[in-house]
Amino acid sequence: MKPIVIFCLFLLILSGCSQQNENISMQDKKIYEFSWCSYKDGFKAQDLNNELVAYLGFLKNLKDQHGLSKETKYLDPSFKQTKYDFSWLDIFVNELEKKAFNEFAENSEIYKNWLSSKDEIIICDSQKQTFYETKVVNDYDFLDGDQTYVGFCKLKDGFDLSYILSEIERNSIFVDRPYNQVVLSPDFNMIDFNFLIYLETNFVTNDLDLIKRNRLANACEEYENYSSNSLLFNTYIID
Repeated sequence: MKPIVIFCLFLLILSGCSQQNENISMQDKKIYEFSWCSYKDGFKAQDLNNELVAYLGFLKNLKDQHGLSKETKYLDPSFKQTKYDFSWLDIFVNELEKKAFNEFAENSEIYKNWLSSKDEIIICDSQKQTFYETKVVNDYDFLDGDQTYVGFCKLKDGFDLSYILSEIERNSIFVDRPYNQVVLSPDFNMIDFNFLIYLETNFVTNDLDLIKRNRLANACEEYENYSSNSLLFNTYIID
């Protein structure tokens, strides 16, 4: 079974119980919200792109009139898979901005028109998967078409998130290469994984084992189906 399929399956069967660090307020954390989507018969990426005018107009109005900003990224898997065509990733500054965005969206005719046109082209899982960011490295100006890597870790007994963060902070994956790398903690209970390592870079490769490159192999479980525990996407910024 391919990694993207496994990732989608484990996310779909998880319950909605919050998993929080007692010393960190998740309300102030950046939020990553994944939606897994497929094109309806007869439609392709260009059709979705043609309908983005309304969505972009809504985002511009939010920023100009209300000072609210939201990142949106189109994650195009670099491998062939059958369950989903892409992942739509919304990134919010914090819970307050996410709530404000949703309130404005509910009362915006422009946004409603965008949803209507979008729903004719793609179908997305109604259950979005939400993660909170713990920043580790953030010194790269991500560009359209660069690559995004996602690594997964199920902690072995005796290891915790604080150990993982300290290991990542003192380890440079790419010598003299700028990149953004964060740890994403879910707002629901995980069955197969405790956290994600999310990395953005222009370092192009067909394979990247984030667990081993971060020297975390001794802390994370190994999986027979795919030992690298990672996904790779070509990423496009919607702005």
